[in-house]
Amino acid sequence: MPDKIYLFLTALLILILATHALALGGFLSYGIWWLDLVLHFAGGTWLGVFVFWYLFRHKNYQVGILPASLLVVGLISFAMFAGVLWEFFEFSWDYFAGPYGAILAQRSLQDTMSDLLFDFLGALVAAVFLFALEFRVLKRY
Repeated sequence: MPDKIYLFLTALLILILATHALALGGFLSYGIWWLDLVLHFAGGTWLGVFVFWYLFRHKNYQVGILPASLLVVGLISFAMFAGVLWEFFEFSWDYFAGPYGAILAQRSLQDTMSDLLFDFLGALVAAVFLFALEFRVLKRY
């Protein structure tokens, strides 16, 4: 039986991908100004939880192997790195496909910065919640 974190990761990824697909397909409009921010927050959360799951559930590393603050920074850094790669992808899309009439992915620098901010906030919430939960569980034993 998969653990709860794995089930959460699967459900959240399906939700993110379905929402993004519906938005790109025109069923949900990216005219809803906050939809992109919610997806970036959810993506940052997913990445933070994924790294935690991968290290401590899949690879079975001990949670106390590094100080909690360093692990929180690591989870956030991974999510931010992925967020920057995504923004590079959007920029490349606009640069190469935009001249041929493709819908632009980046509306402005403000859009890019808000995307990265919400990636960061999602990863921060995930990291703080996971480590508070994990260290609270560890202190019981």
